[in-house]
Amino acid sequence: MKYVAAAAIFIALVFLFILNRTSIEPYLPGWATTEDTPVVASTRHEGQHGGQAGARSFAATTTVAKSGSLPVTRQTIGSVVAVNSAALASPAAGIVAQVIAHDGAEVKAGDLLVQLDDRTIKANITRDQALLAKDQAALDEANITLKRVETLSRSGADTQQQYGDAVAAAKQAAATVDVDNANLAADNVTLSNTQIHASFDGRLGAVLVSPGAYVAAGADVVVLTQMKPVFAEFSLPETDLDIARSAMANKRLTVNVTPTLDRSVDKATTGEVVFIDNAVDTASGTFRMRAEFPNETEMLWPGQSLSVTVNAGSKDNIVIVPTVAVQPHGDGFICFVLRADQTAEMRNVVPALSVGDMTGVSAGLQDGEQVVIGGQAGLVNGAHVDTGATKAKG
Repeated sequence: MKYVAAAAIFIALVFLFILNRTSIEPYLPGWATTEDTPVVASTRHEGQHGGQAGARSFAATTTVAKSGSLPVTRQTIGSVVAVNSAALASPAAGIVAQVIAHDGAEVKAGDLLVQLDDRTIKANITRDQALLAKDQAALDEANITLKRVETLSRSGADTQQQYGDAVAAAKQAAATVDVDNANLAADNVTLSNTQIHASFDGRLGAVLVSPGAYVAAGADVVVLTQMKPVFAEFSLPETDLDIARSAMANKRLTVNVTPTLDRSVDKATTGEVVFIDNAVDTASGTFRMRAEFPNETEMLWPGQSLSVTVNAGSKDNIVIVPTVAVQPHGDGFICFVLRADQTAEMRNVVPALSVGDMTGVSAGLQDGEQVVIGGQAGLVNGAHVDTGATKAKG
């Protein structure tokens, strides 16, 4: 039974070969092809190019390689980060007397947001002011007495002891006034702690307190976030660090961003990179960057996810070909170049960068050379190429 099954499989394979001979033959060695396969002058090509030409003519599409420049861009994702964001807390414990701001309000630096009950501290300030006025009057009187005693002492009418006592009394009165001023200043600070102000321009979140509520010292009252400008924060691979640093030093490093969930053209905006982190994240092999955007229309919202395109200038003095012309081969890349005699030359090339469907080559190609962009399957060095399908593509 084993031999019968093997024979059946062999017969089936032969039958499939006969049915698909036309499509299979281009991949067979020359000795395995049938006698009616088209033949070109292979002897001439083999002698001229080292005997690597095949016996067939390969149909291929070519285009012209052209010198030029390509933009150096990188695609990544990021998010919007506020330049300033703070949870405003109550500096002192107390009862909320008034909530001036409302949820989501736009405020300016210094605007009063929440007022705590300040009646007790205001009474203390009134007392401090009265005590200061009293002690200031005592100081004035001590200074007048000191001047009178000093004059009499010079004329000999008063003793030196009386002069010393007058000086001491004046100094004591001055010290008392200094204490009163310090107490008044401290109570004014306490009064200011009953008010919660916006520390910068921005937009409020939800206000967390209501009139009549007790708040502890240090308790959060509302989150204030600056909306203009904002940062777009994102990361790039460590291999792009030198490119980013060089472009930033030359003021050529910009970023285009669009909201990830709404990539319409009118939502795209451009900003300048202002920060490259001082260390590479060893866990991810990336480094962090930030670009600043004016955000006058508040299109970008803190925490929003972004599609990011980093523009790092351009790569000049390269030869540009369609990306399909550049193929991996061994440890590098190759292109098939069409010689003047319509034979293919397998050329080692060094890709510099790819943008969309185009690749810039820094070595291995010359401006104006014809490169194969279609029909590379089975193509070998020295093979004759039929360029009937050639198209001009720049």
